[in-house]
Amino acid sequence: MFFVYASLIVALACSVITERTLLGYNNVHWSIRTFVFLLLVSAWLSPLIINVLRRKMLLDGQIFNSFSNVGYACFGFVFILFIMLFFRDGFWFVAYKIFGKSQIWNPTNTSLLIKVNIITVLLAIAVSVYAIFEAIKLPVVNKLEIISNKISEPITILQINDVHLHGRKSVSGVEKLVKLSNSLNPDIVVMPGDIIDDGIGYISNHLKELSKLSAKHGVYVSAGNHEYYNGLVPIQWQFQNMGFYFLSENGMRVGDSGIYIAGIPDNSMQRVVKEYPNILDGSEVDDYKVLLAHNPKFAKEYLNMGFDLQLSAHTHGGQIFPFHILVKWANNYLSGKYDIDGKVLYISNGAGYWGPPMRLLAPAEVTLITIKPEE
Repeated sequence: MFFVYASLIVALACSVITERTLLGYNNVHWSIRTFVFLLLVSAWLSPLIINVLRRKMLLDGQIFNSFSNVGYACFGFVFILFIMLFFRDGFWFVAYKIFGKSQIWNPTNTSLLIKVNIITVLLAIAVSVYAIFEAIKLPVVNKLEIISNKISEPITILQINDVHLHGRKSVSGVEKLVKLSNSLNPDIVVMPGDIIDDGIGYISNHLKELSKLSAKHGVYVSAGNHEYYNGLVPIQWQFQNMGFYFLSENGMRVGDSGIYIAGIPDNSMQRVVKEYPNILDGSEVDDYKVLLAHNPKFAKEYLNMGFDLQLSAHTHGGQIFPFHILVKWANNYLSGKYDIDGKVLYISNGAGYWGPPMRLLAPAEVTLITIKPEE
């Protein structure tokens, strides 16, 4: 109930601020202002409304999927609009103080304010359309090269994470992602969490396409927080039935490659656990040790357990600016490569999106990691 009340408070507050900013300084009829306010509130509350419709089974199938996509897109739009108004008015206030009380910068100039509000709304629409395009297009392929004296032959690892498979997302998107991944011909595919974000029964066709992922030494999966939210046991069984290796506080050597891969699941309790005494059982001293840990927050502690490389996810690179700032504060890291005590942490932005079908200044990606021996 706390989440519901908090959502209502945020939705009402943001809607009031947005409506007052856009319409509070001109003679717009009260009925129009009320209509705009209700639209804003509905958009801010769309995730909550969608969740209720799903739980009560009031909508299902393609109708629900379409309604859900529109609702989340509207939620993303009002968020972007609110942020743009916030930064715009902050800049406007500073400029007004610096340049004096001229009509050019006077915020009580109704004629000017109407024009600026129209421009801001149109710009928010344009930014939202761009963000939607960035979210649904094929992920870019980032490349990372690591040198190690622990291996004798180059080996490639393809990292795919944060796909967030959901019934409202297209099956063709999964098909394109799998084709892209297989075209890179990796030796190993790793998936450190948040691959599934819905009940298994809603995404059977998506999983059928995902099962076509292939790599010389197999596909290795560890759980993210959204696997826990949607039923870890059936999800684990599903991955294993697809022929993927599911790693949870354990690991395994990868053929004769000299690579040892382990996985740590992510949930609210295990995020604060910093010791896994048996996670390196089965590894050799000279193995190059890779850890799949969805949440990067405790990377320093995890790497110091004896790993050479930690591959993480969870942050989405911020997904929609300016969430970058909050995400980095909450997780200690944001995106890309970090050197930690001579070890490597790499966080991928992820191949999908969560919530609004948008990405702004945080492009979707898969990462092809090449580990090479020292010359």
